Amino acid sequence: MHKSEIYRFLLVGGLNFVFTFLVFTAALKLLGIGYVFALLLAWIAGNLLTYSLNFIWVFKPETKLNFGVRFVKYLTAGALSIGMNLLALAVMVELAELDPFRSQVILLPCIVGFNFLTAKFWSLRKKVSD
Repeated sequence: MHKSEIYRFLLVGGLNFVFTFLVFTAALKLLGIGYVFALLLAWIAGNLLTYSLNFIWVFKPETKLNFGVRFVKYLTAGALSIGMNLLALAVMVELAELDPFRSQVILLPCIVGFNFLTAKFWSLRKKVSD
């Protein structure tokens, strides 16, 4: 595992945070879209952005960007990630009665690690040369 991949992955994630916040805010405030659809739009836009950047700049599994099976795997891993995040957060907040903000801060490194590992070793893994 190259440190540059980790740094680039984190940079893409930071960029995605800003990007999705701007998309959500624009959809909500400027376009008057309801918050659920604004969030869905931001999630879709963010996944397109991070998949593309992770594909062409971070992991480079192939020479040409494509949105085939790799993209479906990427979205599947993302859905699993958010599902696990929601479940763990609910357990920490509802059962352990911990603060939601602090709980999410605690979970964040695990979620980022999961996302990195699934991208590197599953959805954006380089094909083994013959």
